[in-house]
Amino acid sequence: MRLLLFLVFGALWLSGCVWLLLEHFFQKDTEFGVAPNPWQPELLRLHGWLAILAVFLLGWMTSSHVPDRWRQPRNRLSGFSLAMLAGVLALSGYALYYTTDHVHGVAAVIHEVLGVAAVGFALSHWWRANGARGA
Repeated sequence: MRLLLFLVFGALWLSGCVWLLLEHFFQKDTEFGVAPNPWQPELLRLHGWLAILAVFLLGWMTSSHVPDRWRQPRNRLSGFSLAMLAGVLALSGYALYYTTDHVHGVAAVIHEVLGVAAVGFALSHWWRANGARGA
């Protein structure tokens, strides 16, 4: 289960970061102006499918992980922060799919910034837990 979580969340984060790189640095110049990179639509589709799988896995994992660990104060703040981050990423991801104009722009900035930072939150939570086991 842990390997599956690492693979899915790692692929989700990586697909989002690659999409960001393509969006901001590798657009194509055409005779009609700047166009998205041709890899962007498929990468975004993959990212969406991975996000659905990640939400499912997050729910499955937290149904046992959170109640078991909540009594241990060591990782409570980082775990709570990670859960809130996942929730905001899910909501902003849905907003990117279902909104337009100003709301879409705000959701995009939130999703991009928190999405890139998510790996730091996850690694911090994981390192704190593994440090506790090693001590």
